[in-house]
Amino acid sequence: MSSLDHTNISQELWNDEATENYSNELYQTLLVEQYKLYVEMYDRITARRSLANTFFLTLHAIFISGLGLSLRNTASITGVGLLLFPLLGLLVLCYAWWRLVQYYRRVSNAKEIVIAEMEKRLPSNPSWSAERKAMQIDRPYNSLRRMEIILPFIFGLLYVLTYIYILLHASFN
Repeated sequence: MSSLDHTNISQELWNDEATENYSNELYQTLLVEQYKLYVEMYDRITARRSLANTFFLTLHAIFISGLGLSLRNTASITGVGLLLFPLLGLLVLCYAWWRLVQYYRRVSNAKEIVIAEMEKRLPSNPSWSAERKAMQIDRPYNSLRRMEIILPFIFGLLYVLTYIYILLHASFN
């Protein structure tokens, strides 16, 4: 996100008029409590994202295993046209996985920005400064983020290739 987005979020995040009604100590206590709550919400979104990826990965692994076993044990396949419907269903499942991951990524990114803005008013800002700098050096999550984007397409491609294999196999028998 651009610095303009950070500026807009910063302007809309704070209720500066309401801060005059609180003592400095009460304000800091409320800020810390809101910060803890928001970080907990961020953790829950991250956990849901991970759970969604695990669910879809397991589901697709089961489907691929089932396809492999059924192709190995079937001498001839009849009704290849009927297999188009399960293929479309599996491709829709891949698309739903991809869209869900995109949604969770956008929500996580927005929450990271809000957390960073909140940390600017705290005595330290560990997420914004330390983690961001470490991630820029190491980039440990880039391969995971790339993988969660690519995997739905890989499974979709596997399903299409399996369907093509079945079509070719059925035409030769």
